Amino acid sequence: MVETRRSMWLTAAYWLHLFLPLFLLVDVLHARWLQMQQTTDTVLGILSALWLLIAPIAYFVTRDRAKFMMRARGPLVSFYAVIFTFAVVELGLRVLRQDMPPAIWRPGLRLVFTADPHIFPGVSKVTHFRANEYGLRGPSLPGRKDIYKIVAVGGSTTLCLMLDDQATWPQQLMQELDNRQNKLEVWVANAGVNGHTVAHHLVTLGSLPILRQANLVVFLAGINDFQDTLAHEGKPTQALIEQDTEGFREHLLSGDYSSYPLYRRLRVYRFFRRATDLAIERTNRGQQEETLDESGLRKLRRSEPILPMPDLSVGLVEYRKRLEDLAGECHLLGVRCLFITQPSLWHSDLSPSLQKLLIFGWLGLKFQPKGYASVSDLESGMDSYNQVMLDICKETAVECYDLAAVVPKDSSIFYDDVHFTEKGAQFVAHSLTTYILSQPPFNLPSESVAADTNRSK
Repeated sequence: MVETRRSMWLTAAYWLHLFLPLFLLVDVLHARWLQMQQTTDTVLGILSALWLLIAPIAYFVTRDRAKFMMRARGPLVSFYAVIFTFAVVELGLRVLRQDMPPAIWRPGLRLVFTADPHIFPGVSKVTHFRANEYGLRGPSLPGRKDIYKIVAVGGSTTLCLMLDDQATWPQQLMQELDNRQNKLEVWVANAGVNGHTVAHHLVTLGSLPILRQANLVVFLAGINDFQDTLAHEGKPTQALIEQDTEGFREHLLSGDYSSYPLYRRLRVYRFFRRATDLAIERTNRGQQEETLDESGLRKLRRSEPILPMPDLSVGLVEYRKRLEDLAGECHLLGVRCLFITQPSLWHSDLSPSLQKLLIFGWLGLKFQPKGYASVSDLESGMDSYNQVMLDICKETAVECYDLAAVVPKDSSIFYDDVHFTEKGAQFVAHSLTTYILSQPPFNLPSESVAADTNRSK
């Protein structure tokens, strides 16, 4: 009887232990569906799948299951001992709140990207992506107190993932501001994140202490709010965006640099990841290399039908409210904020060769769209969103720079609908420098700024 009960308990423990690889596999597959998986997640998913495959096979093919379970007793005891220890350590870390400081990227993160110049004309051949001690893209903050601190916030057009660190417009902005005046040394960091809307920018402003310590926060916004409205065919998007921003807020405040897979939220994982990050930051090694490609999205856009533009009225109302909230937060925190309109390549007379570069404007799911809005509709839609920003700036007394009005609509500036080439980033940086230098605390005379601008061209 005792042996029978022992065998039953061992069998139950054997099958119960498979919940761990099952959870990990489902977790990784979910992250893959969300397009948030990394190489390590894929490896973990494969190992979990093999675990789930081998364990049942080993159990059912064995002839003497009693003997098999006795042999498995030792490994099972060790497995559950490790799980128990892990749970105790996890609980202890949660009690002690051993979280990493708020950040977008892992401090010390180093990535290398390569791009095909035929697919991405005008971008960096090799892109180095480095995160500083604040988890922002860009250089470390100098220790001196008289530094004029600027943080650029936005989506992918701010992040400039296809451009090397030195070629992004925030970094070129820093270089130009330092070169064109000697009143204050300037530091610029990049807080751009692919796909972020104004709602995400509001969370970023309220969650990252370095933004509240900045002398100027620059917001380049509009494209993702516009595209979200298109994707939902004019239906309300605020609830869905707020749900996503809550996950992003947790990511920032907890130091969880990847919302999915879920196992990355464990304190034990973060603790060891923090140790790894510190080692990377000290050695400047451990670069991960990836290759980027956009050709599939371009082919998809060319193969799908052109559909009428949905009614943007709901989306514009939602966008107005988001900008009002962001402007209110700037005033509440006493932070100088500069809103920038979104430039684009879209133009009603865009040539067929340039239309081949486009990827935006989908209606429905990004990778399974019902169709795309026409280029002329996209131009008018983006103009409407930019006009809302200009109106809000007047109504709320927030600084605004109409970048969209000065950026040329050609392939020397954009490698797709809205993303900048190296020359485009240089143009943006130069235009912003001219504006910033004409304002306090630099207050360069307009004649001096104009002359400096002409010399730089």
